[in-house]
Amino acid sequence: MIREKLYYEFNELKELYRRPEHIDSFAAERMETVANMLKDKEEYNCATDCRSCCYGSILMSYTEFTYIMLHLQNNWGAEEIQELFRKRVGLMQNEESLLCPFLQEEMVARHCLIYSARPLICRVFGTTASPCAEAMAPSILEEELFYRAYDLLHYANSQFIALSLDEEWAIFEAPFAFWCLADNDSVSRRFLRTLVEKKGESFKAVFYHQVENEFFAYSGGKKIILEKA
Repeated sequence: MIREKLYYEFNELKELYRRPEHIDSFAAERMETVANMLKDKEEYNCATDCRSCCYGSILMSYTEFTYIMLHLQNNWGAEEIQELFRKRVGLMQNEESLLCPFLQEEMVARHCLIYSARPLICRVFGTTASPCAEAMAPSILEEELFYRAYDLLHYANSQFIALSLDEEWAIFEAPFAFWCLADNDSVSRRFLRTLVEKKGESFKAVFYHQVENEFFAYSGGKKIILEKA
């Protein structure tokens, strides 16, 4: 299947690999804590060939994105990473969703290329905290535990974690490709803001307006205010 791709050369993102060490350390500590919290709860009743939860824009925090980048740098070769960014990052599933670049659609099982580093939503989907639409009995996961994990990844010292695009916009939760653009340089950040405003579709990403003090998204050509911070 031939899919449309965001008009950006993702394999040319160089600053993406130069995060401060304390940010990498924070992400590793928080993600490993969450993985340990959930390890006894990761019992799924999914069919091995099912990948329904792998579609739609997979949203993640900056913490989860950083951990995935660490995983790639520590476990993948340079050519593998270049190939990923050249061919898969920025692919669109349809007009409303970005395709997860780590989904192996051709595989009968083991669909995820980064399973051990996958985001929180991928860890809890198919449980009572985030039931699947398929006819299956969800495994038990207390909502309280899910929200504890969510807070660990999205907050630090009682402040939410966001990454500024400019003096007005910051990004709070988004698909992998958006984080790549936001965490690179001023050129890619401008591209991201222009893309969202011009297209009027944020692929479910959540932004924060630093002047208006509000969370918002774009959908169907319209800006939607989600809540005041």
